[in-house]
Amino acid sequence: MSDRQSIVFVRSNPRTVVLRPAVNVSQTALVFECIEGSARTRSTARFQPSDTLDFSTFELLQARPVFGCLGLVQVGNDLFIGIVTEATKVGDLESAPVYCIQRVAFYSLLSDRYDLSAQTLAIEGNPDETSVATIHPCQPLIKLLSTGSFYFSPTLDLTRSAQKRSVDVQQGGSAVSIFDNADAHFVWNKHLLSGLLQIREQELSAPEREDLDAGGLLVLAIQGYVGMVDFTIGNLPCRMAVISRLSCKRAGTRLLSRGVNDDGHVSNFVETEFLLYSAHSTFSFLQIRGSVPVFWEQTGIQMTHKVTISRGAESSAPATRKHFEELISRYNKIHVINLLGQKDGSSEQMLSELFRQSISKMIDLSDALAYTEFDFHAIIKRDGYERLSELVALLRRPLEDYSYFLADGDGGSTIFNQQGVVRTNCLDCLDRTNVVQTRLARHALEGYLRQVDRRFTPIEEENFALLFNGLWADNGDWLSKIYGFLDDAAKSVNRFYINNFQDKTRQEAIDLLLGKLANADTVLLRNPLHDAVAKEMHKRLPEYSSSARVTMFLGTWNVNGKHGRGENMDSWLKSDKVEFPHLYAIGIQELIELTPGQYISADTNKLRLDWEATLMRAINGRPGANYVLLRSLHLVALGIFVFVRADSVNMIRHVESSTKKTGLGGMAANKGGIGISFSVNDTSVALVTAHLAAGQSNVDERNRDYWTIHDGLNFRGRRLAEHDMTFWFGDFNYRINAPNEEVRRRVSRKELDYLYLNDQLNEQRASGGAFEAYQEGAITFDPTYKYDNGTTIYDTSEKARAPAWTDRILFKGRHIQLREYARGESLISDHRPVRAVFELDSIIIDRDRRDVLQKEIYKEKMASKDLPPPLPVRPQGPPPKVQRPPSTGLLIDLAEDTNPQPQQASIFPEITPAPTSVGAALGFRDSFPPARPDSFPPNKSLDSSLPPPSSDTYKWWERQIDDAWIPREGDGKNPFYAFPSQSTSSTTSQQPLAPQLHPAGRSFTVPSNTFNRPPQSASATPRSYTVSSSVSASKHNPFLDPPRSTNPSMDVATGGFPDSTESTAQQGTGSRKLNPELVQLFGQGS
Repeated sequence: MSDRQSIVFVRSNPRTVVLRPAVNVSQTALVFECIEGSARTRSTARFQPSDTLDFSTFELLQARPVFGCLGLVQVGNDLFIGIVTEATKVGDLESAPVYCIQRVAFYSLLSDRYDLSAQTLAIEGNPDETSVATIHPCQPLIKLLSTGSFYFSPTLDLTRSAQKRSVDVQQGGSAVSIFDNADAHFVWNKHLLSGLLQIREQELSAPEREDLDAGGLLVLAIQGYVGMVDFTIGNLPCRMAVISRLSCKRAGTRLLSRGVNDDGHVSNFVETEFLLYSAHSTFSFLQIRGSVPVFWEQTGIQMTHKVTISRGAESSAPATRKHFEELISRYNKIHVINLLGQKDGSSEQMLSELFRQSISKMIDLSDALAYTEFDFHAIIKRDGYERLSELVALLRRPLEDYSYFLADGDGGSTIFNQQGVVRTNCLDCLDRTNVVQTRLARHALEGYLRQVDRRFTPIEEENFALLFNGLWADNGDWLSKIYGFLDDAAKSVNRFYINNFQDKTRQEAIDLLLGKLANADTVLLRNPLHDAVAKEMHKRLPEYSSSARVTMFLGTWNVNGKHGRGENMDSWLKSDKVEFPHLYAIGIQELIELTPGQYISADTNKLRLDWEATLMRAINGRPGANYVLLRSLHLVALGIFVFVRADSVNMIRHVESSTKKTGLGGMAANKGGIGISFSVNDTSVALVTAHLAAGQSNVDERNRDYWTIHDGLNFRGRRLAEHDMTFWFGDFNYRINAPNEEVRRRVSRKELDYLYLNDQLNEQRASGGAFEAYQEGAITFDPTYKYDNGTTIYDTSEKARAPAWTDRILFKGRHIQLREYARGESLISDHRPVRAVFELDSIIIDRDRRDVLQKEIYKEKMASKDLPPPLPVRPQGPPPKVQRPPSTGLLIDLAEDTNPQPQQASIFPEITPAPTSVGAALGFRDSFPPARPDSFPPNKSLDSSLPPPSSDTYKWWERQIDDAWIPREGDGKNPFYAFPSQSTSSTTSQQPLAPQLHPAGRSFTVPSNTFNRPPQSASATPRSYTVSSSVSASKHNPFLDPPRSTNPSMDVATGGFPDSTESTAQQGTGSRKLNPELVQLFGQGS
């Protein structure tokens, strides 16, 4: 057992998990303690001397000593601690042991539910799912961390090269902790450790931190490869090692992570260090590899994977520059070796040309940046590997200039520093790159041996060659395995399966590990100091931030399968409000006609590129305009095109895209949505263009399409609803609830207010069916649909569709100002294009100032000790059990333990819903089938919901219950709540709703005990209520969750019906409250 191993203990009441050093028991322990009795179970973390804990109240959670803590991860509403349960020793480097992680376990800090499955996985590795009683939520993460590609050392900083570590020695800082100087590019569990490292830094003194680090409780893990072998040179014992550090900044599998991101980080970036140790010296030679640093993709749906350039050279330039500027700051000088093929017309040649153009524009970096092309396949295929000597000859001069790192073996003093690195790439940065890096490492070693006059004997040289080639072959194999590469000899169907299914699961595990999933945080871990600092930082935001005004043009057009080539689009794309906005975002619907023949035969990718060029010419056709493509994407017949002003490219970062199909069950994609997510400075923005279901009466289907797209568009690290600003634009297909003749007459009279009152989208926004909380500008233009093509006449076909505002632009967020909302007058389609111009106030964070201020606040809080007291180490007794309301559809909680006590008071806050109708008051939507269920209950085993057995002393059906938790209006889930019958009023009725009749009232009688409450008197007293005539309550599904939110313009009193205590219009025996916006627009009416 290593003196750096730990023991894991657990206690039940409250749930407490402790990691204590296995040998030096007086050292610091890591304690996690559950906070029960709050609205949401959470956990605290603290470092505490082991000898102050009473371990008689604990038991072993893990039978064998473990190798330390990887950190914490939140999955759903649970919080898990990651433990390295098994690791193999690779060897010693610089007198420090290096371990390869073999198995890990994740234990819940909030309950013991997964203790058995965590132990089973820790012992068996990756068992069949059916062998584990409860499937562990962290199983994909456990599988990822147990692949044998993660390494750690308790005392050696594996994240930094020997040259960087030597700086500490030269400055007298040999005792600097690995946690203080670790390179964040290569720490794969940094996100998991972030909360604990923050407590370590802010709340522990220097001696306490030293004591904690000596115990080996925390583990810093790198991913990549570490290998070492021993050999002799002229009877001098030596150790040769290869360390490859894979960057976590843009991590992912082969087909799901390509190119560069806006921060300049590339996928598959690996720093490989070749080391040679002897009694006399330490030799180190660094090389790097990484994906081509432009924006490109490879789709994995087809059997062959075509390269797609997702951004042009102009919009890629800032990210490419950031990439090389960072490399130069880290390594001083860079020589790029591009091994891509140069065959005319090939994908590799296209990518290589873009790479060459990007580098050629960075003239100011030419002193530190060089570029060489070497068509590996063409040259090696023709003449064999001997031709690699030509590449080495080309690089001889830079390799001599860059040199290598060499330190004295006795005192560790530096003799040489490496002054630059070679950056090698091919398409995958795998096989071709592996061969070249192996050859360059051998060349550097030979140069070193010549310089120190060391020579192999013939036998030693043969043995060395085998060891050297084997070491580098293992390095290449592991890097290929990590990146999801499958040998070309594998069958294409296996490649298809791995690329399209296994890769996606593995990518999700990687994103979870790195904290890049939506809502990836540790909010369940309570750190009072951090909470206090975060609150203060939010209050003082103006001290480290500023704002910048950004203008954006949004446009949408259903082109009905027509092409805009040659069409004058000035009436649509030119705005008098802002001449040159920073951003143009255009949504195009029906790139092709929506017919089966067109779906089969049309080349939609070519159409997208044609529209991309057409829009670019139209936007840049004005004098002084200079825009570049930021992103374009299509989903069969739906396309989105985003352009940015050339002088504003630097303010756009973190561009991500997502698509969601809806048409024909999501199979044919004749309808759907495309989302683009990005940051403008430090403000997150989401753009969604969508085409929803058609048909005058298909309101519910349109609502379902909206929610499907809303929930289905997910970007790395952020959901659609989590953006600061969100914009929807497209053909939403909502119509006007009025007869055709009436609509046309009102349009001719310019009575648009009347039509807008009966607009389906307006009604759905108000009722919460769709687009609730979104805003729309005042519509002052005629309906945009449906025209006869090439004319200004509304539909004269046999169907004679009624005019409608199907093409809309909506927005949500703070600091958004609408400058214009108008339509264009192009005649080629049966729709008219629509535009909106916005001014956005974006936030710019001064990160240096923020970090300084944060440290100041931490010091202030620590000095004042103005923090909540920590929980006691030894509780006085078991905490009171938290009561909870019954499960869906049950009036008695059948799963309660035996001998329950009746509740004396509800611990849950009273929630007063504000429904848009009587149906909504009971938790239902205003239409049937409902527009969308919010959620469905999680899958549970049948046994878990059955009541416990009865006994003579306890009969659950006779238990006394308290009705304090029962909502007076019902919970929207219990099918036994009665509901009064009433007539149907469809939201899609063709009869117009005149302003003077809105809203009308209707009365009915409800017994006071309708909602299964005990009657307040012996007789049930009837009550009368009045509801809006727009209610559609004939059919409701009582098993669906309540709607997401409700209309704030209506109140609820007893029974969940409109109140009569405020300013209302009296009618009959009840009352109604008018929508204040309608009152202002039309008056109260009669």
